[in-house]
Amino acid sequence: MNDNGYISRQISVYKTDKKLVELIDKLNPAPLELYAHIHARGDDAGDNRRVYSNIGIILQDYSAGTGQNTRRATANLLPSEVAYIFNQVRLNVVQFDFHTDKIFGNPDAATGRSQVTKLAIKRANVGSDGKPRKYPWYIEIDNGTGIPQKTQIGGTYCQANSFQSATKVFANLSDLDFFKLFCEADKYITAWELAHAPALIRNARKVIEENSQNNQQ
Repeated sequence: MNDNGYISRQISVYKTDKKLVELIDKLNPAPLELYAHIHARGDDAGDNRRVYSNIGIILQDYSAGTGQNTRRATANLLPSEVAYIFNQVRLNVVQFDFHTDKIFGNPDAATGRSQVTKLAIKRANVGSDGKPRKYPWYIEIDNGTGIPQKTQIGGTYCQANSFQSATKVFANLSDLDFFKLFCEADKYITAWELAHAPALIRNARKVIEENSQNNQQ
C-alpha cells in the first residue's frame, strides 16, 4: 500500500505513448433479498442512489499532450458482457460488433439533458483497403448528453437525434493486447464472485430457512 493509503482498482491496462485503455473494478454484490443475482443490478441504496455491479472502461488520448490536454472517456460493462466479449476472443472470431448506449442520471435542471455513454467494440480482420489489419480490435467511447424519454415499462432511453457528443476517444489493439485486457477482467470477475458469493448465499439461505421455520410455528 502507498504511504497515502491509496489502493488502485485497476484490473488490466493497455498503454502506448498516445493511448490508454484501462479496465477497473466497479463490482458490487446484490442485496440479501436478491442474493441469487450475485451482482447488484441497480438496487436501491437509499438517498436516491442505486447500486450497480460493473467493470469500468477508461480510454485516454494523449495525442494533444498530457494533463489538461488529455482526452478521457469512460463507460461501463456488465460482468456478463465482459464474459460475452472475452468468449468471442477465445472463439477466434473474425468479425465482431458490440454496441451499448446508456443514458443515466437526473436531467439537468436548466437543459433537461442527462448523461449519455456510447460504447463500441469491434473487430475487423482486414481494412477498407483489403489488407490484413495489424490492430484488428477497435474500442470507442463517446461521452455526451441527450434528452431522456421514459418507456411504458419504466425504462429510459435517449430521444432520437438528441445526443450531443462531448468527448470521444478510440483505441486500436492487436489480438494479443485485447486478449490480455479482457482475460484479466474475466479472471477477476470469477475471483470476485468466489470471494463474495458464498457468504451472500449462506446468509440469504439462513434467513430463508429461519423464515420458513417461523411460518411453520
